Amino acid sequence: MNGAPGSASDPAPDRGPDLGRSDPKTAPGGRCAVGVVLYNPDLAVLCGLLEAVSAEVEEVWLFRNSVLPPGAEARLRAACRSGLRLLNDGSNPGLGIAYNRMAEAARAAGAAELLIFDQDSSPPPGMLQKLRATRAALRAAGERPAIVGPLAVSADDAVGFKPPRSFPSAATRPHGTAWPAEFVISSGSLLDLGAFSAVGGFREDFFIDAVDIEWCFRAWAAGWSCWIEGAVRMPHRLGQGTIRLPVVNMRLTRQPPSRLYTYVRNQVAMLRLPHTPRRWKLRLLPHMAVQAAVYLAASPGRRATVLRAFRQGLSDGLRGRLGVGRRGGF
Repeated sequence: MNGAPGSASDPAPDRGPDLGRSDPKTAPGGRCAVGVVLYNPDLAVLCGLLEAVSAEVEEVWLFRNSVLPPGAEARLRAACRSGLRLLNDGSNPGLGIAYNRMAEAARAAGAAELLIFDQDSSPPPGMLQKLRATRAALRAAGERPAIVGPLAVSADDAVGFKPPRSFPSAATRPHGTAWPAEFVISSGSLLDLGAFSAVGGFREDFFIDAVDIEWCFRAWAAGWSCWIEGAVRMPHRLGQGTIRLPVVNMRLTRQPPSRLYTYVRNQVAMLRLPHTPRRWKLRLLPHMAVQAAVYLAASPGRRATVLRAFRQGLSDGLRGRLGVGRRGGF
């Protein structure tokens, strides 16, 4: 989610207390925990993530969606400078379940906020304090931020990858360098656990794609808001590279057929939901038709499989045939 409006020249908001001078574990707003979802992680990237954020919290929860290799747990504990808790047994129930279980565990441990990560992010130093300061400033300005995230950018070691795209929302005005977004990608986002309780958990039947998009749409519909702090840039690694369409200057994230299936299925399923914005529904199917054409053109040896992923995703999404176990057979 990458295209912030030009709000950087606006006056800086009053951010209240200087959280950088207080104990970040007990800063105003309550305790915060970190939750990271793992799936065959790059241990060097993951250790860097833990080193960057663990000193600012008391608990870090790791949800294992795959089995860790021998010696990995010891390496992760050495990189973590706070309590490290492991969840799940290495099976893969999906992101929705992982986020929900981590949020429930953090709330049971007394946390008021959860900083969520996928394993592919590299948060900059001090990111948590900056996001918490932004959330405090938004609340002081009368907003109800359910989630505040950084501006995701491509990592230096992810040459040829595109960053997640962002879509500004016109529902409220920007505040300083923070701007309202239709949705915030889950990785790197600071989740208000009170909002989580009010809005409800992430869709577990979506399994992976659009889990964060649907939740943010639901949060906006329930009177909360979603924000990106444009002054905080977080390197992130998305997909398996980029497919370029030079004539129209379009870039798509390269994904395997299994991910194309869940993407199409879940996006189409959101057409049936009353809280999905009408503007999103109107632009979805034309955009998806272009995507299908590009993926087919870019996959000469797998066109039948790619076409089946789009067709089956469309069919299952229209019929509401979701669920963790329904991943298209890819």
